[in-house]
Amino acid sequence: MKHKSILFYIILNCLFIWNFTYSQECNLFLKGKVTDFHDDSFLIGALVKIEGTNFFSQTNLNGEFEIEGICPGRYVLNISHPNCKSKTKNINLKENKIFDLKLEHHINELEEIIVSDSRLSRTRKSVQEVLVDISEINSYGSNTLVDALNYIPGASILKTGNSIGKPVIHGMYGSRVGVVTDGFRQYDQQWGPDHAPNVDFDSFETIQLIKGAAALKYGGDTSAGSIILSSKRKVLRDTLFGTSFINLESNGWGGKFGSRLEKNYSNGFYINGNFTGKRYGDFNTPNYILSNTGFKEVDFSIKLGKDLVSKGWNLKYSNYNLEPGILKASHIGNVQDLFFALNSSEPSIIDDFTYNVGAPNQRASHQRLTFKYFRSLKNDVKLDFGYSYQNNKRKEFDIRRGGRTNIPVVDLLLKTHNLMLGFSKIKMENWDFEFGYNGLIQDNFSTPDTGVKRLIPDYIKLENGIYILGSYQESNFFLWEWGLRLDHVFYDAKKYYYKSVWEERNYDVLFNEFETGTDFANQILVNPKFNYLNVSAQTGISTKISDNYEFNISYILSQRAPNPSELFSDGLHHAMAAIEYGNLSINPETSHKFLLSLSKTKPNYNWSFEPFISKTFNYIFIEPTGLKQTIRGAFPVWTYKSTDAFLTGIDLNYSQSIIENLRFDIGASYVYAQDMLNTEPLILIPPLNSFQKLKFSPKKSKWTFEITNHISAKQNRFPDSNFIFDYIEDGTIVSKTVDISESPSGFNRLDAIFSLQIRNQKNLTTNLRLIAQNILNSDYRDYLNRMRYYSSELGRNLQIQLNFNY
Repeated sequence: MKHKSILFYIILNCLFIWNFTYSQECNLFLKGKVTDFHDDSFLIGALVKIEGTNFFSQTNLNGEFEIEGICPGRYVLNISHPNCKSKTKNINLKENKIFDLKLEHHINELEEIIVSDSRLSRTRKSVQEVLVDISEINSYGSNTLVDALNYIPGASILKTGNSIGKPVIHGMYGSRVGVVTDGFRQYDQQWGPDHAPNVDFDSFETIQLIKGAAALKYGGDTSAGSIILSSKRKVLRDTLFGTSFINLESNGWGGKFGSRLEKNYSNGFYINGNFTGKRYGDFNTPNYILSNTGFKEVDFSIKLGKDLVSKGWNLKYSNYNLEPGILKASHIGNVQDLFFALNSSEPSIIDDFTYNVGAPNQRASHQRLTFKYFRSLKNDVKLDFGYSYQNNKRKEFDIRRGGRTNIPVVDLLLKTHNLMLGFSKIKMENWDFEFGYNGLIQDNFSTPDTGVKRLIPDYIKLENGIYILGSYQESNFFLWEWGLRLDHVFYDAKKYYYKSVWEERNYDVLFNEFETGTDFANQILVNPKFNYLNVSAQTGISTKISDNYEFNISYILSQRAPNPSELFSDGLHHAMAAIEYGNLSINPETSHKFLLSLSKTKPNYNWSFEPFISKTFNYIFIEPTGLKQTIRGAFPVWTYKSTDAFLTGIDLNYSQSIIENLRFDIGASYVYAQDMLNTEPLILIPPLNSFQKLKFSPKKSKWTFEITNHISAKQNRFPDSNFIFDYIEDGTIVSKTVDISESPSGFNRLDAIFSLQIRNQKNLTTNLRLIAQNILNSDYRDYLNRMRYYSSELGRNLQIQLNFNY
């Protein structure tokens, strides 16, 4: 009995000690926030539970949770939220802990496509950015990427005919506008105004427009801004969906067809493919046919990858092929004919309609292979790594003697290797950092078998860039952000110059070190090598004045090295129907730009007011400087120059629901640009332009109707580039002034769209659109179209569009 009593006493004491210990130590707490993995937004109503226990908490409006009364030990946390893939986390709880948890939050994008005219993205919060859904762009019947920009104040199009266009932002174009696809810059001989971006925008889902060089992670040379094309996030469940469209048009008697199919799996793996085909014959103005202006295009892409919350990868191949015709009347036989063509109300050559695309024309193909990998590291720091290879082939054809029309006069092959490494989501209390590296190797080969002088020479370009971005945000009402980027650019080119030209431009003195000592007839072979070190920076503040008002201010420093076209162009550029000359003496551009924006958002209306001001030193531009007769005809001569430029302007947006089902939108922009050294306006600056749109959407109906009026004023500010030439008329030498400077009259164009949603089956939604462009068949010329010297813009165009979502 004695031993039993002792044993009972020991057990009782152990139980007492254990109970005492338990009561003393089971007072730990676990709290934190649950946010979206991609954009750090709060996830409301997320459930945080300790598996195998009754401990749980649900997040509040700020995404916060708290669990109290926990004993020390090892546990498994389970975090779940509607439309999210649940996540588990192993923890060893020895003391009170604060965890910031992240989930992959998915919006149900398959049931309904939500289109937003304009909203802020998160690339740079202190700069107003516009995000447009591709489905909305298609509703306007756009054929090219840049056509979509017509509906964004501050953006314009610099065109060469009807099928070649370059984006213009705040009056700047060319290399100053960066096009980003799949996280990489697009490289496709986009130097001047004559080469449209070789991108099939139907293979993407959103277009993001950033005004100013705020997207420093992609480059610091885009002083005008950037256009970023991207796809939406993948759904982590077994799904198969797609979309197809058919578009038929009366102007050009052609259309386009496209289809996209995507398969997703719950384990994160996905695969998708896209195809687009276009075919058009000669387009027409209200009064005549534009001979040899048809084009054809075939594009396809395939992408596969695995996308999880904490890691993923993707591999994508795309192939783009475009063959546009160049207006036949733009290629003239002699200077006298050119003079009369420039002063004629209609083209000198008007043939019957045809689908054939003959010389002069272009052929462009762009292949791209990209690989990207991402992974979340310790403390949710995100690692991004990527590689891109781009192969761009461009040929230009002209009417040539001796059966040589099928031999291109310009034949360029541009190969670009691009490497990207970045670290983001580096958080320190209220600070957020991101830094990375971009490397580029580019090889341009100009085929010597054309039989004519090469427009762009062979060259190698090397580029290395590093950047760091930071932001400070203590509350939802104030944000300060900044960024810094350093780029090194190196060119190594080989080019023949006529000895007379080399000496006339004083290159034999300025660039004597480039001479190789190799002569060929009356030409000299030189080896230009240039090194540029460019600094770019951005800083800005975003603040909410109240619940409805937001104010942003940003300063951007951008430096840009001259591109190969600006440095080396030398000869007839057939796509432009012009002779172009580069300039080795051009120095890098340095741009200082201030952007402001004030906006107000209410349920029934919103507006924004966005002025900007910039000063650019060594601003590079091209302008006409004369006429020249060649063995292939007479052409205007355009020469690259540089100056100091001052630009300022304003973009305006206003949108209001007049009544419940009727909405009115208006957008306007104006740019003032001045050559400070020559005290004259800059060339090719968009005039005051505006659009006004009324959209009627009956309640509980599946149809909408909208009508849009585009207004473009006459550009009264342009430099005097006129020149005089002599020709023989009735045996007498006559002097004539070629007015190549005067801008055309202003115009307005009326468009309308009727859209009807048809549900044929449970899993198939069909949208029918009837589109009418230039309803009044107005005859006008656009100052930003370099073919305006020869023809008017397109006349009325009626379209039928069918979109199938399944």
